[in-house]
Amino acid sequence: MAVRDTSRDGWKNKVERWLLTHLHPLWNFLNQSQWLGSKVNSFLIGRAVMKAKPRPHQYSTMSGFTSWDSLTDRSWSGRHLPERTVEGLPDIEAVLSLFKAPSGSKQAESKKSTYLFASFAQWFTDGFLMTDTKNRRKNYSNHQIDLNPLYGLNNAQTNALRLKSSEGSARGRLKSEIIAGEEYAPTLFIPGTLDKKPEFAALNPPLGTEGAIPSAKTDTLFAFGGDRANSTVITAAINTLFLREHNRVAGMIERAHPAWDDERIFQTARNVMIVLLIKIVVEDYINHISPYLFKFRADPRAVLRAVWNRPNWIALEFNLLYRWHGFVPDTFGIAGKALPIREVIRDNSLLKHHGLGAMLHHASFQKAGALSLFNTTEKLWEVEKASIAQGRSNGLASYNDYRAAVGFPRVDRFEQITGDERVVAGLKRIYGNVDKIEFFTGLFAEETSGNAAIPALIGRMVALDAFSQALTNPLLSENVFNTETFTREGMETITSTCRLSDLVSRNIADSQGILTSFDQVT
Repeated sequence: MAVRDTSRDGWKNKVERWLLTHLHPLWNFLNQSQWLGSKVNSFLIGRAVMKAKPRPHQYSTMSGFTSWDSLTDRSWSGRHLPERTVEGLPDIEAVLSLFKAPSGSKQAESKKSTYLFASFAQWFTDGFLMTDTKNRRKNYSNHQIDLNPLYGLNNAQTNALRLKSSEGSARGRLKSEIIAGEEYAPTLFIPGTLDKKPEFAALNPPLGTEGAIPSAKTDTLFAFGGDRANSTVITAAINTLFLREHNRVAGMIERAHPAWDDERIFQTARNVMIVLLIKIVVEDYINHISPYLFKFRADPRAVLRAVWNRPNWIALEFNLLYRWHGFVPDTFGIAGKALPIREVIRDNSLLKHHGLGAMLHHASFQKAGALSLFNTTEKLWEVEKASIAQGRSNGLASYNDYRAAVGFPRVDRFEQITGDERVVAGLKRIYGNVDKIEFFTGLFAEETSGNAAIPALIGRMVALDAFSQALTNPLLSENVFNTETFTREGMETITSTCRLSDLVSRNIADSQGILTSFDQVT
């Protein structure tokens, strides 16, 4: 692999990256300092978010101009840049060839991330990146980090999932059942059919179950709030872990407040759970993505007076840049077997057979695929094709336009995108001119360098959107983030949680032998 030409990285970006990836003693000191570290945390988060114009966005997918409706109707996706027409784009099938892993070749592996990280990214973003399949300019998202893969998108779905018991030791819980001594959600369908059990009529059917699917698979699917939480056995495992933690937290609150009814216990536990998710996203997930030595904190003080503290509205570009299909490996290894990835899609039999701890453990030992061109497993080629088409139908600006929008200089040579000669040759063959490269293709054409988990443009846009979407959650506002909202016990749980492994240690027996990690074990 040749060395990438860094002449168009921008000197300010180079200096910033060097400072944040060197000077280990300084960053170690700041990571351990409460007061000074908090100040640096606020500064760096604010700097990351302000790499682009903050919300509210001037534009949405509703129309090519700004109107009151376009500024208020969130069923249309937001957008960072206005709609543009890029003339002379190549055929979609030709562009798709840049994503396909060549037949017979070994899939490239990530140098940093595990399959658990890739699965968590899928599970987490499926909670708010929800394209309307009937109109790909629209969405059906709540635009919040609200743990709806567990709780559902609306009150009807939440109520269907709740146990709603007035009895002691059961108040505030979500429905669950015990299988081989472990707690799982109930199954969704009437056995042998694609008919939902009547109690779960309000739930959306799992994505991908519209056609003929063997009942041996559908009988294993859980009644989850999210229509994509059953997508793979590992996303189902993550949702199961959060279900167990909700019921554990509800029990803790019930014991501390025995006079409280089911409603108050449930809602308080839900408040705690949403903030636990935000803490794990920032302090485990984002810190894994980041190549920096400073460890970010989910500190509400970082946003209290920020000019970018505005209501959430998911942007189309954020939706597309999270199509991390290259991370999905060709096979999943468990119990000495390498199963084709298609065998763990919409089939939770492995989870029930091996148990939650084993599934998370094996996903933590398996490397993710590399997030790059020429590396998407065949099962997801049609999904890549749909993503390319979605970018075009929404009139997205070029890759170079988005580089400029978030503070990177425009590239004028293919070699400034990557040092991978195969990718350079492919881009030249398909596009011919760097200014013709589409946003979606350019995102994954960039190489991942240093200790980063993802390429630079994706990383910058993830940071600016993720921080501004997560830390503006209403539960983190200064008049809400207190013991009255969460209880003293809930606040202690929030304070003591920063990694997904913290949930594992509280909800899986013999958890000390279970690896739960987004970082590869070396």
